[in-house]
Amino acid sequence: MIDKLIDFLRDISSKGNSFFIEAEGKPGAINNFIINYNATHRGRIDDQSEGIILLENNANKWGLELRLYVPETPPTALLKMFTRNTVYRSEYKYRLNDNGVISELLKIGYKIGLN
Repeated sequence: MIDKLIDFLRDISSKGNSFFIEAEGKPGAINNFIINYNATHRGRIDDQSEGIILLENNANKWGLELRLYVPETPPTALLKMFTRNTVYRSEYKYRLNDNGVISELLKIGYKIGLN
């Protein structure tokens, strides 16, 4: 499935469009993510970087959430992985919430923020 997702993201880019990856969490989760991200990626990020959503310690969240936002309808084979997105980052029509899948995208060179 990851290969189909990569093909979809490449198709988006080939049309001159972009997609967005973000990480959201409380300070402890975000700090751990940033340390790991900076250790394995060429780019350096901090808690003020584009794509980093730093929540308050009292937020009703348990851990890190990684999200992928895309501007167009995913292919049928991928559609069940996505949800419609109309409120937050509304310029992107669909959102994928899957830490495992998005971690794989980060491992192969996609980045936090605008891609």
